[in-house]
Amino acid sequence: MLKPAASAPSRGFWTAYAAGFLALTAAYAAIFATGAPAALALRGAVAAMLPNALLGVAGVRLAGGLHWQADRRAAFVFRNLGLLIALTVLATTWWMALVAVDTWLQGSGFRPTWQIVVWQTLVNSLLQLALAALGHAWHAGARAAREAERAAHAEGLRARAQLALWRSQLNPHFVLNTLHALLGLVRRDPAQAEAALERLGELLRFGLHVHQGELDQVAFREEWAFVRSYLALEELRLGQRLRLTLSADQDVMEVPVPPFALQPLVENAIAHAIAPRREGGRLELRARRVPGRLRVTVQDNGPGVSEASVLASPRLGLRLLRDRLATLYAGEARLAFEVADDGGLRVQLELPDGGCREAA
Repeated sequence: MLKPAASAPSRGFWTAYAAGFLALTAAYAAIFATGAPAALALRGAVAAMLPNALLGVAGVRLAGGLHWQADRRAAFVFRNLGLLIALTVLATTWWMALVAVDTWLQGSGFRPTWQIVVWQTLVNSLLQLALAALGHAWHAGARAAREAERAAHAEGLRARAQLALWRSQLNPHFVLNTLHALLGLVRRDPAQAEAALERLGELLRFGLHVHQGELDQVAFREEWAFVRSYLALEELRLGQRLRLTLSADQDVMEVPVPPFALQPLVENAIAHAIAPRREGGRLELRARRVPGRLRVTVQDNGPGVSEASVLASPRLGLRLLRDRLATLYAGEARLAFEVADDGGLRVQLELPDGGCREAA
């Protein structure tokens, strides 16, 4: 599974960061210079600011992994407090070590009293707190920008997915084959022809429902009913050449899933493993719940093909589906292709059973 990469602060951010600490060092030196030689004041300012500047880099970076979560507020507070205390102690210890080295090198110099140590520790804690806040603000802004980009990308994928669906379902080949089969049924079996027309109407109604509602999620039972209607029309066209095995556990029916997530998998199996063969083939479609996830398996007994070949196919459906799932689920969805035991293709789709983040 692919996880979205966290962005690192830009070069411009670190340039401003360095400039800010240079200004603080100059201000610190100016304050010390009122009661000490200029050289000693400058060395003291560097000793005070350098540890904070270098440790602050770590604090800003670590803030990206400590973002706010409403259901883990206590953990957020304690982790940030622990990080603040650790950085403050390190900064104070480092400052004291630099002062000691400077005194040893100069033979004499500034010897901090315990009051000055307490004061510097307070200054260090305030600086590290400000840097942590800066890190959280920057990372929050970066996450917001990534979410906005992901939302825009998801919207584009949804529109493309709908267009791909209509091209798939209503392309001339599909429509002509369906109408040809219906013409024969009208004379031979009017009742079956009427049922087939109802199935075609169900396909169109589902597509219209998703389009008008601009839905990113539907209950699995709706997607399941849509795929069954599609397969019923394919059975009408292929007859005994299409042998189906369908099973879905009842506890998956209310799981939210993206619309049109299953149809491309089924269509691919029929188009490549069943329809081209005179003897047809077998198609198995199973849906069940595993801990925290919905798992759908689509398997055929065709000639089989590698995952690379599937994704390199000129048909856009599967590649578009993979991109769409990666965007909607932020890397938490899984779509895998493998050779089945009987040599056919097995496709496994796994989705978090809590739905996609984009629609939350």
